[in-house]
Amino acid sequence: MSVRLPVPVKGAVALATAVVASTAATSADGLRPSKCLDGRRPALLQGRFSGPLICSKRNATFTFVGLTAGQKLAVYDYRYRFLPAHGSVMHGGQRIVVFRGSRYIGQYVLATPPYTAVTVNGPNVVLRTPGETRVLLDLSRTPPKEILVNGEAETFFR
Repeated sequence: MSVRLPVPVKGAVALATAVVASTAATSADGLRPSKCLDGRRPALLQGRFSGPLICSKRNATFTFVGLTAGQKLAVYDYRYRFLPAHGSVMHGGQRIVVFRGSRYIGQYVLATPPYTAVTVNGPNVVLRTPGETRVLLDLSRTPPKEILVNGEAETFFR
């Protein structure tokens, strides 16, 4: 979903960039420190996560979905929005982010809108999008290299 913002005035882009950067260590009310990305930000950086790292609770959620049976992979549902540098339109999306222990191993980027509900059931990650067929990702061995969600082929990558 795109949100149209007013045309920036001189210096507003720099201010918007500074505001986005400064929200990395604040909570939703902007007063108390918060735990960025459920404490997984260092592992994402070390694992070379290729995506935006949005720590503002107003602009992102990084929700622990569950631990799979067997391989014990930790699955997170990451939903975010941000104003890119020199941009005037909000960008956003949804990713399924996977860890083995404390190590980031990869992600799937899901096409939005609408958002897809993500749950864990045994060794499977279950994806449900309104009006679409339910998708089961079998993570009993390793995440599938490619999946079909909402008619889109999504690749597992770092």
